[in-house]
Amino acid sequence: MKIGLALGSGGLRGAAHIGVIDELERAGVHADMVAGTSSGSLIAAMYASGMTPSEMEDAALAVTARDILDPIGYTAIFLVAPAFLLLLGAKSYLPKGILRGRRFERFLTSYFGKTLMSDLKMPCSAVSVDIHTGEKVVFTSESPARAAAFKETLYFDASVVDAVRASCSIPGVFEWKAWEGRYLVDGAVREPVPARILKEQGCDYVIAVDLGYTGQADAQVRELPSIITQSLDILGEEVSDYVLYYYANTIVRPRLYNVALTDTSRISECIEEGRNAARQVLPDLRRSIRRRVVRRLAAI
Repeated sequence: MKIGLALGSGGLRGAAHIGVIDELERAGVHADMVAGTSSGSLIAAMYASGMTPSEMEDAALAVTARDILDPIGYTAIFLVAPAFLLLLGAKSYLPKGILRGRRFERFLTSYFGKTLMSDLKMPCSAVSVDIHTGEKVVFTSESPARAAAFKETLYFDASVVDAVRASCSIPGVFEWKAWEGRYLVDGAVREPVPARILKEQGCDYVIAVDLGYTGQADAQVRELPSIITQSLDILGEEVSDYVLYYYANTIVRPRLYNVALTDTSRISECIEEGRNAARQVLPDLRRSIRRRVVRRLAAI
């Protein structure tokens, strides 16, 4: 039986995926295939590259805001100059996002270099969306084993850096990723938790990690990136519920709220909440997998 692990979007809260993977591995539940959307694509690529949960945790705890955010001066010029030219009557365009993502791309390159998705040790998919055509673009080495649920789903191989950078391009926060004539944004626009992708690629059992809607907390959302990401969470909640209902066999739901992109001090908290959420579902997960195996053996 082929087990797939779907890691959902969630910004910095994506560190919770590391805790989930750690608990699953300790319990002897090993994925045969992994897929990720947005921050989930980064953890999926790390896992598929052969990094252990301990190595991923060490890498996550070493991350600082400087690894994610472009320099303040550079960002200010990038944002202000086009607006200033417009005010002067010159032809100009407003920025495509608050951040150009160059520093984040260098951070990815430091881990993955020129590695292709097809070079990874485990089949892995990273989900993004073509902002012009609306097509779901899946970077992977795996062709779909079944007909795609939507004909707009396209599959490509690419470098891990390009795939993850595209999947993490939160509209309005990061500038889109230009790739092969396409302009790609965060896969959460179409599939916040990529459980359907794994089913289409032939997985028999899908464990989905849904970081969910971030709103149910007492602190107010104040900064623009958090407003944008929370809006996407709200928009994607119904789509995510539909996908999970039909394509996920077990759902892990770490609950973390108001974690901004700059809250790197909370990464350890996110990882631990991932562990807690995984522990809660493990008894049912084991029973569910066992029943599946028994039914498959009985059918032989």
